Amino acid sequence: MFDTLEDWRAELERTKGNVQYKVVTTNEGYRVSEKLPLYFVVPICVSEESILKYEGRGIPIWCWSCHNGAALLKMSAFPKEQDDSTSQMQKAFLDGIYKTISKPPYELLKTDDLSSSLPSLQDIQTAYTRFKQLFLIDNSTEFWATDVKWFSLLESTNWLEIIRRVLKKAIEVVECLERQHTNVLLIEDSATDLCCVISSLVQVMMDSYSRTKSGFQSLIQKEWVIGGHGFLDRCNHLHNSDKEEAPVFLLLLDCVWQLVQQYPAAFEFTETYLTVLSDSLYVPIFSTFFFNSQHQKDTNTVRVCFVYAMCWRTGLTNELGMLKKVLAACFFPVFFLFNQRIM
Repeated sequence: MFDTLEDWRAELERTKGNVQYKVVTTNEGYRVSEKLPLYFVVPICVSEESILKYEGRGIPIWCWSCHNGAALLKMSAFPKEQDDSTSQMQKAFLDGIYKTISKPPYELLKTDDLSSSLPSLQDIQTAYTRFKQLFLIDNSTEFWATDVKWFSLLESTNWLEIIRRVLKKAIEVVECLERQHTNVLLIEDSATDLCCVISSLVQVMMDSYSRTKSGFQSLIQKEWVIGGHGFLDRCNHLHNSDKEEAPVFLLLLDCVWQLVQQYPAAFEFTETYLTVLSDSLYVPIFSTFFFNSQHQKDTNTVRVCFVYAMCWRTGLTNELGMLKKVLAACFFPVFFLFNQRIM
């Protein structure tokens, strides 16, 4: 999924984003960047020469379009250390794109640097480590000692505060897209961590398709797997990148869990599905969440016989018939047509 031109064109057609945006093939053979997917969507005004010139950095990449035409985009930041002439040229290039995207009837493009408005990856990792420690109890004495002050200990981990800030940021983006008809550009150093979290949450909140089983799988494939999130480093699968480790994907799942608890009828899946998905993140027989990029997955010869359990296109069917039976008992149909925004 999303490894062909047809998949991206179908997504553009589904979201009515094919008026101002186009699918580019510039990165076929990974000739622009190994971190970018083979195909991705950019504003129509962006030329292939520009993508090649800047090696994919500083190029607004389309994530999703709202029903009113406003779009959500993400962009990796330009390198901070560069000469003035290069900086001025890049600024002029971006200004030209902004003016094209922001043509009436839409308001000016709003940019949001997530690196400054959200906790750092180090803060997220520290909070999650403290959070996990609450569940590592050796004996009954320690259990009763912590039980008395459980809520204060939970609050002190700062994990729930990070979830609150992330959900608040997603709601701010939703407000811009829905009420203000404003295009939003998310900026991050690599655009593969917090950008993935916020863009995914926005789509879950605003797009009912993303709250179905197939839609949520499609969302994860588009924003995370094909989008280039570094699962290998962030999950520290090889136990050799402690400094890069951060539970970014688990942060998304926890945020979605909060929404599922508040609006269960709006989702086609339950918290059990999210739990199975989080477990799959660390099960080595699944290759979906094992690599840092699609290029790494395509070019590395894996001698271990992986079970392609998270083959989203088949909906967890062929390779994991047993798991499908388990999951089938966990899902319930949506009996309530959710016609309003979640937040």
